[in-house]
Amino acid sequence: MRRLPRPDFLRLSFMLLSIGLFLTSPNASRATTPEPPATAPHPPAAYRGFAKSFTFSELGWRRSVEISGTSMDRTAFFGVPPSQMLEQGQVTVRFSYLPQKAPIRIPRLEVDINETSLGTLPLPSSPPEHPAPQSATFRIPPYLVTTLNSLRIRVAKDPKHPCDTIYTGPFIRIDPSSEVSLSGIRIHFPNRLSDLPLPFLYHAMTGTRSLTFLMGHTDLPLLEAAGITASWIGLKSESSPLKFQAITGLPNDVGSLPTGNLILLAAAPQIPHWSFIPPVNGPTLALVDNPDDSYGKILLILGKTSGDVRTAALALSLGQFDASGSLSTVSNVVLPASRGKNEAPRWIDTRKPVRLDTLADKDQLKVSGTGSLPIRFSLPSDLFVWHQSSFPLWLHYRYAALPGEERSRLDLLLNKTFQDSIPLPSTPPGASDQVRTIPVSLKDLTPFRNVLRINFNFNSGIPGVLSCTANHNPRLQGTILGNSSLDLTGIPHYVRLPNLRLVPNGGYPFTRYPDLRRTAFVLPESPGEGDLRIFLHLMAFLSEETGSPGIYLSVTTADHLSEFRDRNLILIGTYDSNPLLLRYGKALPLDTPETRSRIRLESRLESFFRWSNPPPKAYGPEALAAYFKEDRNPLGVMEEDVSPLAPRRIILSLGGVSEESLLSMDRVLFDPRHFSDIFGQVSVVGADRIQSFLVPGDRFSLGHLPFLTALRFWFYSHPLGTLLALLLLSVILGTILSWILPGLADRRQSP
Repeated sequence: MRRLPRPDFLRLSFMLLSIGLFLTSPNASRATTPEPPATAPHPPAAYRGFAKSFTFSELGWRRSVEISGTSMDRTAFFGVPPSQMLEQGQVTVRFSYLPQKAPIRIPRLEVDINETSLGTLPLPSSPPEHPAPQSATFRIPPYLVTTLNSLRIRVAKDPKHPCDTIYTGPFIRIDPSSEVSLSGIRIHFPNRLSDLPLPFLYHAMTGTRSLTFLMGHTDLPLLEAAGITASWIGLKSESSPLKFQAITGLPNDVGSLPTGNLILLAAAPQIPHWSFIPPVNGPTLALVDNPDDSYGKILLILGKTSGDVRTAALALSLGQFDASGSLSTVSNVVLPASRGKNEAPRWIDTRKPVRLDTLADKDQLKVSGTGSLPIRFSLPSDLFVWHQSSFPLWLHYRYAALPGEERSRLDLLLNKTFQDSIPLPSTPPGASDQVRTIPVSLKDLTPFRNVLRINFNFNSGIPGVLSCTANHNPRLQGTILGNSSLDLTGIPHYVRLPNLRLVPNGGYPFTRYPDLRRTAFVLPESPGEGDLRIFLHLMAFLSEETGSPGIYLSVTTADHLSEFRDRNLILIGTYDSNPLLLRYGKALPLDTPETRSRIRLESRLESFFRWSNPPPKAYGPEALAAYFKEDRNPLGVMEEDVSPLAPRRIILSLGGVSEESLLSMDRVLFDPRHFSDIFGQVSVVGADRIQSFLVPGDRFSLGHLPFLTALRFWFYSHPLGTLLALLLLSVILGTILSWILPGLADRRQSP
């Protein structure tokens, strides 16, 4: 690819930026705490540049996207970290035009970056008879790219006929393998703790972010320190996909360290004599250059003991450290008060109506012209919505429409499902305040994350031949006032466990107390990289769901389990390395006539005596036994059971067939594309899919239902109980009538 020339002002800007970074570096200013020794300022030439690419699939277009005349455009976002300066870039769009039943005028599609056009896709020379793959490549001028960028493919207006409306179905398919390629130079940033989580995470990061943990040992306090640090990463990740690498044991040779950005946790006895390690006088946080890659950084989390390392990790997650320089010695950490049930910061409080200005900024609650206002919110995973159909949305809105206009409307959608439409008649000069209570369907809520979308659709009466932009006239204004509110106060918290569906949807029941004070992880005595990857990834995931770091995390082994028997437990390992997986797992890949007959008997008893709607055969216990009989070689099993150690507690088992299979399980389990495949009590993890099953076993409930609701739900869930209750009621009524009717007959016959 031809190298794009850089304008002189870019070179001058780069020189000024380099001088500014030097002048603001810790070495050029006074420091109140001792600074770590400086590392080599000139990195190997191999690491001075960067080159990366990401597909449209990584940008959120999971499947092929079909564009029609009515969809008009599709937008994706990608980021470039501030430590990188773009020199060359390109977008390669892979597409195919779709056959049409009738001849149509196929519009041109324009590709733009940050609302600046890069070009249009070529039109077919003749009407396509079948989809024919094509591709088009567009160069990205470096000066267009910032830390956050929009990539848009939109229907281009014909300059000769700008007001033409295109009425056509899908005419083109954009393949998700289309990609953006970027290359350029890396910039050396000063070591400042105040910049964290940079360079490990940054706003608008694109694709999967890989984080490497170097651990001096795997004793329990240091494992807890690593877990708390991973929860801090999840808290700061803003839902970016993460991937963890875990390396135990520190090499003596500095040249053996990985390149890039690293997180190193170690106690003083485990640290080799490296020149870049500062003196360790207690819990210590420091940000230093990677000695083998000066454009990479190492976040040091150190201490005299593993307990000190844990204290340093707590200080990092709570922000209780001096961030003015590149090194901070932590003197004291004050733990906040424990959070109560369902008090995760990212979950809305269902004990009172929730104002919309607490869910979105004021600037996100107004539009100029036709536009959409998305309001995102997360719910506790244990809301019980069976007994009612809707909840009220109290909407206070203001709008200004053009005089004489009667066709504008305000449309409300929940998770892309239409809820209601409100007319917006023309208003006198000035804006019109309106109040409306709208019932929103509860069945359209998802178990965890939701998007309430409010669309102001201004339909102008001005003829199209006069103006094709009237619907976007700045005089057309729409605002949702901040005192508008969602009211979920009438919905109780109640859930039946075990239920694996709740794990990817909010991490329940482990996140019921978001600081994890009721949860303990049970790892093997000598955890391998697969165990550690899943442990770190799960800690980041739970913190991302709740918005709270897991500061009360506890990690133990099978030998010390008695200290945590009253907690919900998460077991990780292989069936060889963690003996508790065999002790407490009830759905292991075993297939014998005895186990098959037991499963079949328990399944029939369960479906007959207790619950209505027995599971389909494809997901029942017999299907589970048949699954393993077919020798499908799964990677491992994810299973949830009632804990035999304490009442109303759960044991979640993540068991791999081997240490290598755990590495692959980490990739599959945390892929959002597979979350909907996780349900029931057992999920078998394959190389590229998850198969779930509903098996018999003990159940218990968390939460509370009003008496009448609980009674209705019991009869609904126990069909045999309903029949027996009706028979018993008939016998009682018959007995009462047998006593009353003879007496009435005797009275009538007596003179």
